[in-house]
Amino acid sequence: MEVEALEAIYMDEFTKLSDEPLTYQVHVVPNQDGENNFVAMLLKAEIPDTYPDVEPKLDIIVKKGLADSQLKEIKQLLDQQVEENMGMAMMYTLCEAVREYLVENNREGNDGSEHQEMLRRMELKKKKEDKVEADKLEQVRETSTRARSIKFAAANAQAHAEEHRREFHGTPVTVESFAAWKVKFDSEMQVTTKASVKDEATAKLSGRQLWNKGLVTEDDAVEAEAEAEANEDEADEEEEDGGAEEEQVDK
Repeated sequence: MEVEALEAIYMDEFTKLSDEPLTYQVHVVPNQDGENNFVAMLLKAEIPDTYPDVEPKLDIIVKKGLADSQLKEIKQLLDQQVEENMGMAMMYTLCEAVREYLVENNREGNDGSEHQEMLRRMELKKKKEDKVEADKLEQVRETSTRARSIKFAAANAQAHAEEHRREFHGTPVTVESFAAWKVKFDSEMQVTTKASVKDEATAKLSGRQLWNKGLVTEDDAVEAEAEAEANEDEADEEEEDGGAEEEQVDK
């Protein structure tokens, strides 16, 4: 199954060399479309019967643009990938790991000379330095974000604690808060007192007096007069009944 999958993926770049033992090679380049490939190699694999429990036998054939130091790096890369993927079908993973390496090192004019090797090392060094700097900046951002989160959480907790304290203990009275409360209380008392005085004064006026002062309508005034007269008559009757009872008692 793995052989068929590799053949479908790499097509003309895949070549089956033998069935016993199963041997094939993959032509690995940075870009499979064939354009701007300044480095290339063949990854040859001999697959044992007990694969993938046993690692494949690998061979690297440089086609162009790779120095001896790069060939050594590719071998180290393959050894690492084999170790990490032992027990699983791994040939596609190995081919892609090599291809990614070629993409990173796909430079025109790489003839393997000492000058080219020096330029490559300088470029690799700069990439590492840039990565270290980027990692530092990312760490600073993460630290700043954590600090803001902690500060926000602390402020939120303090606000909840203050609210909880007020619920159980109330708001502390200060000179300023008492003065503000006193002003509001006096104002409310003045309004209440004025309303009470007005109601009391109004209660003592007759219906006509209320109407003359514009406090009630004419109909309300007539009704109030009638009610007042009725109350007076009722009071007179109660007084007469009381006097009669007293005379009866005396007899």
